This record gives sequence, structure tokens and C-alpha cells, in this order.
Amino acid sequence: MDEQKKKFVIEIFRKKDPEELTAALADPEGKLDVGSAAALCGAEACAMALRGARLAAKDRAGDERMDYLLRNIEKLRAYFVYLIDEDVKGRNIMKRAMKDGDPQKIDAARQPASAISDEVICQMINLVDLIEELTAFAPRESAVYLGSAVEYAMSSIRSARLFVVQLANGSSDETYSFIVRRENEIRLEALRPNTEKILAWAEERL
Repeated sequence: MDEQKKKFVIEIFRKKDPEELTAALADPEGKLDVGSAAALCGAEACAMALRGARLAAKDRAGDERMDYLLRNIEKLRAYFVYLIDEDVKGRNIMKRAMKDGDPQKIDAARQPASAISDEVICQMINLVDLIEELTAFAPRESAVYLGSAVEYAMSSIRSARLFVVQLANGSSDETYSFIVRRENEIRLEALRPNTEKILAWAEERL
């Protein structure tokens, strides 16, 4: 008698509609976690930034820098959508380690498990830099979208940071935990002037 082959179904969450995706995020026993939610929020930040950029581009035909900004914000948008599922893969290492119950394997799995959340933070910071450049010439009608993009970006960064720090705090290596916490505090501190500047710019134009 032939042994029945197991069929593995890979679930693609980024293809789901909002009802299914948010329901999956709300399921404590599901595959998605904070990293996927932060990536989704990051994609929304990029979408708002891209909308504001496209409004700014209307009067800048042939402007190479404008084309660069449009192209790179769109790349970031698509990348964040992709990261929704990549976070699931990254955390699978931690799940296997937890199942084995080996403390050393669990500690070793902490960094790859938080890798996508860390990537979300890095790329959201890049988006804020692109938005800041846009504010130098974007029209009034772009303000609500660029301001909203920054608000979404900060929500994405802050939620991803919480997940990264939570994983690091569980490590037996106190130095590693401290470095991760402090590194992320420094990131937020460094970002604050840019975000405050952009939001002030947006508020003045509402």
C-alpha cells in the first residue's frame, strides 16, 4: 500500500481581502503576528505617500528627481505588501525552537524571528526621508496625504519596535536585550525631528 503523500498548502495572506486579512491578524492561534500588521500599515503609509507624490508630479513632467521619488515609493509599497507573508516565514524558526524546548535554540531564533519587523522599521525610516524631500515642493493638496503617510509610518515603526523589543527581552543575554532596546530608542529619537517637521508642514496646509 502506497504511503499517502502529505500536501502542503502555502497560504498567501497578502492576496486576501481586508475582511479575511484582519480576521487572520486577530486570531491568537493564527500564523500572522505584529510584523505582518506593521508591514500592512507600512504599505498604507507608502500608498498615501505615493498619492501625495503623484499630485506633486502633475506639474513636474520630465523631472528626473520626481520620477525617482515616484519609482522608489512605489517599490517600497510593493515591498511592504510582500513583507506581510515574509514575517510568517521568519517566525517559523522560533516556532520550531519553541517546540523543541531548547533554550539555546530559542535564543538563537530571536533575531531571525524579529528580522522582518526590524526591516519594517528601517524601510519606514527611508520612506520618511523621501516624504521630507517631497515637502520642499509638493502642493497644498498633497499635504493631507503626506501627513497621513507619516502618521501611518510612525504607527508601523512603533508597533514593529514593540515586537522586536519583546523578543529581545526574553533573551538570556542581557547585553543583547539592552542593545536592541537602546538601538530602537535611538532610532525613534533620531526620526522625531523629521516627522515633526513634516507634520507641521502638513498642518499648515490643511
